[in-house]
Amino acid sequence: MPTNLTPRHLVLAAAALAGLALAGCSSLHDERYNWCQGQNCAIAQVVTPAPDAPAAARPASVATTRRVDLSADALFAFDRSGASDMLPRGKAELDALARALRGQDMRVQSLTITGHTDRLGGDAYNQALSQRRASTVADYLKAQGVGAPMQVKAMGEHEPVTTGCKGEARTAALIACLQPDRRVSVDIHGMTTTP
Repeated sequence: MPTNLTPRHLVLAAAALAGLALAGCSSLHDERYNWCQGQNCAIAQVVTPAPDAPAAARPASVATTRRVDLSADALFAFDRSGASDMLPRGKAELDALARALRGQDMRVQSLTITGHTDRLGGDAYNQALSQRRASTVADYLKAQGVGAPMQVKAMGEHEPVTTGCKGEARTAALIACLQPDRRVSVDIHGMTTTP
């Protein structure tokens, strides 16, 4: 074999061999195989698809979690948790959230809905109250057409956001001070498209 073959010579030789093989398809055989028997050996037109847009030009999908904190005092009458205890302002907030979840801004994969209470009352009572509130919010969102899988959690009084609220007696001042602790958090897990 000559040693002075360039890559161009090798490409030309390979193309010539391929052309011969395809052109003489009916004569390609040996004792064990009939290469073209029962097959269409005509040369098919090759359609090359348009190249994909460069990676930089394609929008990227990014996993993201957004949190929406809803005030329990806006959602429910004080110390209440049922659908019949929902306040008009709370329903309006949940309606707006449901519209956003059904919108095109984010492909929602799942929701985590967590109920929270303040520290007033017993631990077991607060745990059950936070569970009922989170479940009511989940049920309301489902009724508004939000179809994403939902996980409902209850934290009771164990994740307060307030500091400096003194006292244990249920005074109006302490109840007002602890208001931010009474909430339902909705963590929205999904994918957003970035340009």
